[in-house]
Amino acid sequence: MSQLGYIIGEEALYKTLNRYFKEWAFKHPTPNDFIRVAEKVSGAELDWYLTDWTQTTNTIDYGVKIVVSERSKTIVSFERIGLMPMPIDIYVEYEDDTYESFYIPLQMMRADKPNPNPDEERSVLPDWAWAKPEYSFEISNNKKVKAVTIDPSGLMADINFENNSYFLE
Repeated sequence: MSQLGYIIGEEALYKTLNRYFKEWAFKHPTPNDFIRVAEKVSGAELDWYLTDWTQTTNTIDYGVKIVVSERSKTIVSFERIGLMPMPIDIYVEYEDDTYESFYIPLQMMRADKPNPNPDEERSVLPDWAWAKPEYSFEISNNKKVKAVTIDPSGLMADINFENNSYFLE
């Protein structure tokens, strides 16, 4: 359930559980019925999630591949090492102790999850297509990156947290 909450957002997860109970109490639902309720509530397409989570041994493993600063911009590159695709939350901290949040939607979801921290601004980046194992984006704000972290909430079921962060040496 925590994993689904990471994908569609905590509020949508709670609404999904309530609606699922109301619609399926004392009946004989299948996993597909649960996912359909989650899709209706969240507006996201979740067939990929049901298939990968329940019918394969695919794992989730994303890593920060490289962070390169060039003049007034920084290129941040990620890699999908495991075979299960996921949308990605990213936290970037700068040397001046400011920070920025980014979100990389998963193309096959056909939706963005709500910002998990509505009090903080979040930049939504272009979709990450499932078939591409690498993804890069550019930060052009004249600030030097101190750290980059994938999934700062720790809710994504990534099997190797050691490659989820980059720290300036």
